[in-house]
Amino acid sequence: MKEKTLIMIVDDEPANCELLKQALGQQYETVIFPSGIECLKHASELKPDIILLDVLMPELSGYETCKKLRENDETKDISIIFISALDTLEDRLKGYESGGDDYLSKPVDLEIVHKKITLVLQNKKENQQLKQNIQETQDAFMTALNMGAETGQVATFIEKSFLAQNYEQLFTACFDSMREFDLSCVAQIRFEDEIITLNSEGKLLTLEQELMFKAQYDGRILPFGRRVFFNYSNFSILIKNMPIEDEELYGRLKDHLIVIASAGDARVQSIGTELSLKKHMNISDIFENTLNAVEKIQKILEDDVKKTKEITREMGQGIEEKVLFLGLEEDQEKQLMNIIDSATGQIIETISNKNMINNAFEDVLDGMNNALKYKEL
Repeated sequence: MKEKTLIMIVDDEPANCELLKQALGQQYETVIFPSGIECLKHASELKPDIILLDVLMPELSGYETCKKLRENDETKDISIIFISALDTLEDRLKGYESGGDDYLSKPVDLEIVHKKITLVLQNKKENQQLKQNIQETQDAFMTALNMGAETGQVATFIEKSFLAQNYEQLFTACFDSMREFDLSCVAQIRFEDEIITLNSEGKLLTLEQELMFKAQYDGRILPFGRRVFFNYSNFSILIKNMPIEDEELYGRLKDHLIVIASAGDARVQSIGTELSLKKHMNISDIFENTLNAVEKIQKILEDDVKKTKEITREMGQGIEEKVLFLGLEEDQEKQLMNIIDSATGQIIETISNKNMINNAFEDVLDGMNNALKYKEL
């Protein structure tokens, strides 16, 4: 940074240059060049604060020199004061049109030169401050816009997470939000004995899963350079490309991501509970359907036993009545009755087996009914 204001004096008359140098040298740093060509050659390198520029010079006039300075991005903002023997309105308009900031006529009044320089420097300082204020206002406005957009993305994730019906939809909501932030990430869901890990490319890497699982115990926010873990008991996010070069953005993203991780954790618990409840409800439905089926089978068995007993009783009575009219010998009648008794014994044994089955079903029904009553409590 220059300690003094640098003033470049450009004039083909050495006496004019020396006069200005003596008048300004104690207060300002000065350099002298005898032509517009030399001025253009060194202006980009020296970057003077002010150029005192003569108009009438050989090869390249002051007006042409000024135009070329304004056309160059490195010199376009240098303050230029014309000093010329030409003092008509037309001459001054030419100086204005070529890009000059002020116009002094020769012979110069050194006191006026000092005042003009002071005024130019003051205006320049005010303009720089104004530019800085405008830039700061623009930056603040853009930051506010970005924060609004970022907050909107957080809100969108929260909304999507609460609409997620399963872990896959929750992963999708998370990765969509990370893409809006231009972030690459890994997410892990942990609930009861279930652990699911995916990255934003839709892949499962064993090393990433191990890192995520171990990092969950080492703090809520765990930074490792561009990689940062955001941990909750059921949900963790690993960001792989945090913008460490932009401290302000880095800080904002940390605030946003911990909110996303918190919301994701809450939704994992809800989804896990809902899935467990559905699973238990399905088991209960199966249990109740089985109970109904067992009761039906028991009823069928009871009916079969009753029918079998009735048929056997009727059959015995019928045979005994018919035997009297068959005219059989006593031995033949005795053999026939033995056959009937044997068959009847087998039928009764079968009925007894059915009773045992029925008793077993009753035990099952009692156990199932007791289990259902316990579930309702």
